[in-house]
Amino acid sequence: MRVAVEIASALGQLLDGSHGAAASAAREGLAYAGSEGVHAYDEWLRAIAAAAALGAGDREGARVELRALEDAGPRLRRGDRAFVHYLKCWLAALDGDAAATGREAKLAVAVAVELGIPWVECFARVAAAQLLAAEGDRRGAEAQIRGAEVIAERVKSPLLRVPTQLAAACAAILAHDEDAAIAPLRAGFALARELGLRYVAAVRPQLLAEACALAFRKGIEPEYVRTLVRARRLPPPPSALRVKQWPRPFQVSALGGFTLLRESAPVEFSSKGPGRPMELLKVLVALGGQNVRSDQLADALWPRVDADYAHKSFTTTLHRLRRIFDDDDALTLRDTRLSLEPRLVWVDTWALEQLLTELEGALREPRARAEPDLRALTDEALALYRGPFLPDESEQPSYIACREQLRGKVLRCLSRVARWWEDNGTPDAAVDCYLRCIDADGLCEAFYRNLMQCHQRRGERAEALATYERLRMVLSTRLKIMPSPESQAVYTALLS
Repeated sequence: MRVAVEIASALGQLLDGSHGAAASAAREGLAYAGSEGVHAYDEWLRAIAAAAALGAGDREGARVELRALEDAGPRLRRGDRAFVHYLKCWLAALDGDAAATGREAKLAVAVAVELGIPWVECFARVAAAQLLAAEGDRRGAEAQIRGAEVIAERVKSPLLRVPTQLAAACAAILAHDEDAAIAPLRAGFALARELGLRYVAAVRPQLLAEACALAFRKGIEPEYVRTLVRARRLPPPPSALRVKQWPRPFQVSALGGFTLLRESAPVEFSSKGPGRPMELLKVLVALGGQNVRSDQLADALWPRVDADYAHKSFTTTLHRLRRIFDDDDALTLRDTRLSLEPRLVWVDTWALEQLLTELEGALREPRARAEPDLRALTDEALALYRGPFLPDESEQPSYIACREQLRGKVLRCLSRVARWWEDNGTPDAAVDCYLRCIDADGLCEAFYRNLMQCHQRRGERAEALATYERLRMVLSTRLKIMPSPESQAVYTALLS
């Protein structure tokens, strides 16, 4: 009875994702069984311990438990062997051994089908589906998922339906078919929320993270997904670079103004104010935020002092900046190169760069497929581009360079998008795009000029002239200058 209690406790902890507690319960069960000489369930306890180690990413600990299971020899029942094959499939996946993963998954399915062990068969099929999807075999993956769905429905197990639905979503994501992923993603996360799951068995963490990133972007169960990410400590995948909702500790925004948030609240500074540490952070972001040479940062902040003094000042300022973050992992200095850690820090300029790249890709798609993506991506880009990079700070050359570079990218990309809408019979969308660009960056003259030309092509002369007058007023009021010769040429053409 005591061993049965330990098994039940370990299984409960395992299904809750508390891998350390599950391993402890399994070890306590084994120790008690050894002291009492009751070894009938040692294999179950070792299998749970191996699964807990795999869930925690402890491959060596899992290998130890699996070797002990295999050493049991004839005592290892055939049904237990099905689960051992599944665990070895899981271990091979963590090792990156695709051949062994596929082999062990097939063996687990075969033995489970032969003996009628539905939950092992379902998990093994889910594992096989993820492997096939990663290899580009979508049809094979879908066949395994259909098999898993049949089992989950037959045994009426919601704990099997959740990984099956999420595996279907992951297979669609790997096939770059996000539309097909939405329905299973919505169903899987809704059911997981109802069950209060903090751990999804059989779905690889990397793929689960991709599914969570898509769920955030589509507004699918955001509160539950945030809870799941935190509980599983899922690192953000590359696709989450632009996902502001991903629960990172820090958010840095530099477009339209500068803010630093910790856990969604503004970081509070001492009575002396942010000072040099924040300048270091701003320059780091302006220079890309990744692998920026320390001497380059020092030269930008202390341009007129000798190299030794600049380096000492940089070291002191970096120490102060780390104290503001209060997290040593948020800023990493390796081989004299400083980086912000994407797992912990969201940066709006990174998100905008990724969005513009995706917009460029969407422009190359056929019209029927491109139009909904273009609208969604453009809305997201304009929501991010709240204004130019650090608009109120112009003395630092790195700020000016980053500001003009980002402004140029936004102008080129959104001008192509607007022209695409014009060419495809939706000029109102093009006008709206330019107007929103002007609202975000009122000093970018090219946006006004493109809007004037858009009105001109539509025969809307009055609107084009009104746009020029708006440009002239903004430039004369804020910069005390006249529009450029290019804008004046468009205006002259309108008058004539």
